[in-house]
Amino acid sequence: MTHPTVTIENFTIETELQCRCGCKRYNFDNEYLIRLQAFRYLLNKGLTVTSGGRCVKHNKAVGGVDTSCHQCETKKATACDVTNGNCEEIYKKACASGLFNEVIWYVKRNIVHLGLDRNQRGNFFQINK
Repeated sequence: MTHPTVTIENFTIETELQCRCGCKRYNFDNEYLIRLQAFRYLLNKGLTVTSGGRCVKHNKAVGGVDTSCHQCETKKATACDVTNGNCEEIYKKACASGLFNEVIWYVKRNIVHLGLDRNQRGNFFQINK
């Protein structure tokens, strides 16, 4: 487990951002955490993390791709799925913020994926109904 060297005010890394399978992994990229906190300030509303970091096994179990930015076992994670009851607002503000280059609104699941994929050229903004 790698402890981040940044402190973020509105998220508890060891609980909210750790893998949900029980392995308790939460290896996150510091820059991503700073961006996530900056977005929380910009939104000025609470966010619930529904999926933070994922170990390889859990990522596969939930249908994540091998190159998922959620993975925190073999690399530092750079993605979270969040909600607060107003995903349309989260989506629009995340796209406009410039903080993330991967923003996906999963309408049926009522979550928004906020990712920072350094291997991706350009931005990827999408609404999945």
